[in-house]
Amino acid sequence: MNLDLGILWIEDSFSPEEEQALKRRVQDAGFLARIETIPNGTGIDDLSRKHQLYHMYDLILLDYRLRDEKGDELAPRVRELFPSTTILFYSGSAEEQELRSLIASKAVEGVYCCSRGRFTERAGELIDQTARSLDRLSGMRGLAMRVVAECDDLMKVAMLSMCARDPNCAGKIKSLDSDVLKFLDEAKQAYEESKAKDLLARIETRAVDSMKLFKHFRRLTQVAAASPATFGLNDADADRLRELRKSSAQYDQKVLRKRNLLGHVVEVEGDAGWILQGSGEITVNDFADIRRVFAEHTEAFREMRRLVTLLDG
Repeated sequence: MNLDLGILWIEDSFSPEEEQALKRRVQDAGFLARIETIPNGTGIDDLSRKHQLYHMYDLILLDYRLRDEKGDELAPRVRELFPSTTILFYSGSAEEQELRSLIASKAVEGVYCCSRGRFTERAGELIDQTARSLDRLSGMRGLAMRVVAECDDLMKVAMLSMCARDPNCAGKIKSLDSDVLKFLDEAKQAYEESKAKDLLARIETRAVDSMKLFKHFRRLTQVAAASPATFGLNDADADRLRELRKSSAQYDQKVLRKRNLLGHVVEVEGDAGWILQGSGEITVNDFADIRRVFAEHTEAFREMRRLVTLLDG
């Protein structure tokens, strides 16, 4: 599972307001919106090849009246190139029944139709439908691991830059040493105690390195926020860094803990759909909220890395 939901929008006169409405709907479903627009069918073969490699698009929005061609004439080609991707065919000048007739005459399967007045609403419904189809434990578990891995990497790059830039950051290394050595001492003690028990007690003594990384990242970004000129930050950038530190302060609970919980629950069939066993804290209905929080923290760490590495070139 990816954290982003891809939309290919074939439209030559879309409005920024509609684009923002679609992005909000994607975010409400717990994903990051990735919207690519093209004015007509030019270049669609290249996009199809890219989609085959990386599964780029979960939804295709196709306007009826395009630059130099009509959407119903392009629709068969779109369906051929994207055989399993949902398509929404819409128009501001034709009624829904006319659009359905046009699509039927071309024998294009799996295409939804709507008027321009219902476009945002109908596209939002299809976005929700796509999101629900992704609500499976295996996907969420993999997503959690991928998000934490990316956030780890973002923090590492930012930390190395901050230490190279400011002696105060480099001087914080003893705090990291203390975290690691304290953990090792505690882990050693826990393991020694487990030796008086059984195999299960032994294998439950394990490290969570991402936690240590997060704690040290917060120490260094605190230094950067206190000495912004060293990192090429203006006042607005420094304020933004402080804001991002505040918004991501509970990464350990909101992301790392959720990752760990997702890794230790079991998905079973229930009368009303999939249910999770092994944790009273997470249900399938929480997946959208969890994805949304994952996305918010990933975006925050991306921006924080950008801010503290401005002088790296």
